[in-house]
Amino acid sequence: MSIELVNVGVAQLKIASSPVILRTILGSCVGICIYDRNKKIGGLAHILLSKSTNPSQPEKFADTAIPALIDQLLKQGCRREFMSAKIAGGASMFKFTSQTPLGLIGEHNVAMTKKVLEEKKIPLLSEDTGGSSGRVIDFYLEDGRLKVKAGGHEEYYYKV
Repeated sequence: MSIELVNVGVAQLKIASSPVILRTILGSCVGICIYDRNKKIGGLAHILLSKSTNPSQPEKFADTAIPALIDQLLKQGCRREFMSAKIAGGASMFKFTSQTPLGLIGEHNVAMTKKVLEEKKIPLLSEDTGGSSGRVIDFYLEDGRLKVKAGGHEEYYYKV
């Protein structure tokens, strides 16, 4: 059996079911993975920025992409009480001599992602955030695990 790999681009959001693998590449952006462990359905949003400035692009921002992702999962029959989240990304990709807004994009993305998940009562089970390296993440919908590749290393997050 061949497993389909679905790429999620910058400011995109995709929903799929087992055995699909959702993949994205992250720098200062945050990848938010939400999984319904009973339905084996999940979604991945590639968040570019923390706060919405353009209502016509809700997938681009943490404060609008996460609610949109949850709504799409609910429409697929998922139940909030079986949902959990994993996040990755939020790196500081550029070196700055002072704390400039551009240098803090990753931190702001991570902070807003956590805030919205808490508001929506979706438990955050694991995170691989910060640092200065980009990441490639694979979200396996057969069991909800998240594989994070960064700096020549791979880490798996299994808790669902």
